[in-house]
Amino acid sequence: MRFRLCIARRATAPPRLILAAIIALVAATLAIPLATADVRRYTIQTEASELGFRATSRLMNADGRFHRFRGDVAVDPRDLATARISLSIEAASIDTGIGLRDTHLRSADFFDAERFPTITFESQRVEAEGRRATVTGRLTVRGVTREIAVPVDVAVSDVALVASGELVVNRRDYGMVYNSFVNPIGNEVRVSFTIRARAS
Repeated sequence: MRFRLCIARRATAPPRLILAAIIALVAATLAIPLATADVRRYTIQTEASELGFRATSRLMNADGRFHRFRGDVAVDPRDLATARISLSIEAASIDTGIGLRDTHLRSADFFDAERFPTITFESQRVEAEGRRATVTGRLTVRGVTREIAVPVDVAVSDVALVASGELVVNRRDYGMVYNSFVNPIGNEVRVSFTIRARAS
């Protein structure tokens, strides 16, 4: 009498089923941050914010500010790295306290506010540690766009956001090459800001 030994083969899922399972797993993994992030939008309160600068020259330094600007910040208050910032400044709102100088700054020698009425900043990425962040984005002045990195101190809650910092901008990078033999102007301009925003 002959005996036959039968070995059961392990069932194998079809390749298409395995591929579908892998895709579903990857999609679920990518969806986790979206499910846990609580991004809120904050609108900049211009009347409570400050956007100033200091420019140097041989005879007299210029301390000034911009009066009209607007923008918003979208961020999860628990994770500053999620922040996205958009800011628009009216170039003609520049004010150094001296009318003749302000008119010159609005002219084609500097901001050329008639041709380029707005200065804009759009963030691209944010690196954060605690309440300190570095915001990298694109600054556009006089139609020239350059990437800059802005160090910022941030305090944020579910209802309000305050961000402050300083940076140095080279005016020549944005086509402001005017100078005076009598009163040479420095190329570097120190910009300082305190932005206050409310949840919207």
